[in-house]
Amino acid sequence: MHVLLIMSIFVILIAIGSGFFMLWNFPYIARYKGEKRGYPAISIIIPVRNEEDNISNLLDSLFAQSLKPKEIIVVDDDSTDRTVEILSRYDVKIKQRDQAIDDPQLVGKTVACYRGARDATGEWLMFIDADTTFDHENSLESICQSFQEKHASGLFTIQPYHRTKRLYEHFSAPLNMIVVAGLNAFTPLKERFETGGAFGPFLMCTSKEYEQTGGHEKTLDSYMDNIELAKVFQANNLPIHNYGGRGVFSYRMYPEGPKQWLLGWSKSVANGSSNTHPSVMSAISLWITGGYIAVILLVLSLWLTMPIWTGISVFLYACYACQFMWLAGKVGKFPNWLFLIYPVVLSAFVGVFTWSYIQVNVLHVVSWRDRKINV
Repeated sequence: MHVLLIMSIFVILIAIGSGFFMLWNFPYIARYKGEKRGYPAISIIIPVRNEEDNISNLLDSLFAQSLKPKEIIVVDDDSTDRTVEILSRYDVKIKQRDQAIDDPQLVGKTVACYRGARDATGEWLMFIDADTTFDHENSLESICQSFQEKHASGLFTIQPYHRTKRLYEHFSAPLNMIVVAGLNAFTPLKERFETGGAFGPFLMCTSKEYEQTGGHEKTLDSYMDNIELAKVFQANNLPIHNYGGRGVFSYRMYPEGPKQWLLGWSKSVANGSSNTHPSVMSAISLWITGGYIAVILLVLSLWLTMPIWTGISVFLYACYACQFMWLAGKVGKFPNWLFLIYPVVLSAFVGVFTWSYIQVNVLHVVSWRDRKINV
């Protein structure tokens, strides 16, 4: 029995080490330094489908920016709610599908981005999800400043900082952090691993490189434009720059309810993991396994009334919970009490990942915004 307990402790320690490995260094967009710089003309493209609850928040924050884009193009992907009505109140270009010209089979976010880019006239292109917001009036300036410091070349992407309110939203903590870790770009060995994709909520590049690579036109058959667009840029020897948006750019994911939360996460999490490096995937798997073993060790020591082992188990459980809180804090703001019940939170991730895997690899169809998407 003691040998089993010692082995469990060893596995838990390795798991904690794996947690540090998979998400060691996550860079953030630097706050605006107050330097007035000149930037090329910016075109912002926002794909929307049934976003009546979100689009006003984004546009209000966008129109409050100190740096003004040349144009804002909102591409409606056949919304069935009040999205277009709300858009008509803003000074934006609304682009809807032309039933007489556009292929009825070409629908979805990737196609919407492609159609918006065709009409864009700016030298820099930004593709922004409708459920995001800019956190302060200099956010756009901060982003452009960071892009310019990367020589304004390559695909520049941001994972918005996650804001949560309702109970079910808190359970996004492991999903969000593991999706981030799965891009292979934030380990101590990041230079040895090819970046496994880009963050979909915010994608930025120059119009010149977009045209050079083929942009979204090369990814029209994919509903994961961030993953495929990254491959397109890498194939043209262009870098991928992935950043966190803490303090600059944020979102509240799936405020509509638990059903939308499940559909939203399950449409992408399993497919995205296919680009994760085996070493990073092993670290993620070990980290999750270690979390469950810590629980088993604690329950076993209590059941066998072994005070010393119980003390060790409580300590390890607390260490794991604290690391979970630290890791999740890199990607969003979650309540501290959540990590005291981390086994329940981890189980939510396992459940969503399993359902996502079934949808992507068995059923070959996912649901999103009242639409079935073949994958």
